[in-house]
Amino acid sequence: RPIMREKLIVWTALTFLYSISGVNCRDWYAENEVDGPGSTHYSTKLPASVIRDEVDILKLINVSAKDQGVSLVEGPIKNYPAYKFRLPYGNVPLSNSTNVTRAMSSPTGFTVIFLYRQQKNNLGTLISVNSPGRITPWFQLTSNLKTGILSLKYKLNSGSKLHQVDWSLPSHHRKAPMAAWIWLSVSVDFSTGTLRLDLDCQPSRFESLASKNEDFHISIPKESLVYFRQEPGRKKKFLGSMQVAKILPFVSQERMWTCLHISENLARQHRKPLL
Repeated sequence: RPIMREKLIVWTALTFLYSISGVNCRDWYAENEVDGPGSTHYSTKLPASVIRDEVDILKLINVSAKDQGVSLVEGPIKNYPAYKFRLPYGNVPLSNSTNVTRAMSSPTGFTVIFLYRQQKNNLGTLISVNSPGRITPWFQLTSNLKTGILSLKYKLNSGSKLHQVDWSLPSHHRKAPMAAWIWLSVSVDFSTGTLRLDLDCQPSRFESLASKNEDFHISIPKESLVYFRQEPGRKKKFLGSMQVAKILPFVSQERMWTCLHISENLARQHRKPLL
C-alpha cells in the first residue's frame, strides 16, 4: 500500500539518523495514529486540555470578545473558545512575559503549540521573544500564507548568529472553513540538539538545532520581552483566528492530536486531525 510504503521509508530514514546520534527512534516516531475509524485510542481535545505546567498565552493576556478588534468564532475543538484578531487589536509586548521565558528556559527544552486560521495572504508572526530594544529575536515563529512558508528563527547565545529554518505550510481547501485551521507544534530538544515540527497530519519533520561547535541551548535573558501575534515595532501582525497558543516547559515526544493516517499525500478528508 502507498501509505505503508511511505511510512516504511520515513521510519528507515529516521532509524539511520537517530542510530548515529544515540536517540531511540521509537521515541521520536510516536505519531499518535489510530488503527482505524473504529478505534477510540485518542483524545480529540488534547491541545485544549490543561497540560502539565503549560503556559496558556490566550489566558495570560486575558483576551476577550470585549476587546476592540476581537470576536468569538467557532474553532475545530468543540466547546472551547476561539478568537478572531483583526485591526486595531494589539497587545505588545506581553505585560507578564516571565512565565513564557521561564518555560522556554527549561534545561531539557520546550514545546510551542498553535491552532490557528490565518487571513488569506497574511504574513504574521505567531510569537517573538526579543531582548529590550533589539530587533533580532531569540526565538520567533512566523507564518506566511502568501508564500506558504513557516519560518523559525532562533539564537543560541548572545554571540551566536541568527539561525533560520523554513518549512512548507499545508495547502487547504478554502471552501471548507475548518480545513483552513492549521495544527502546529514545534519542540526544541536541548538534550539531543533537535527541532521537531508537527503540522496537521503530515509526517513529523526533524532538523538539527545548531552546528557542532555551538551549545544546544537557547539562552533567553530574563528581561526578554514576548510579543504575541507580531514582532517588535508592531510589524508582521497576525490577522486571523486562534484557538490554542501554549508553551510547554518540556519536550513533547508525540504530536498533541490524533490522525487517522500520517502521510504527505492524504485524501482531503484525512488531512486534518480527528475531531
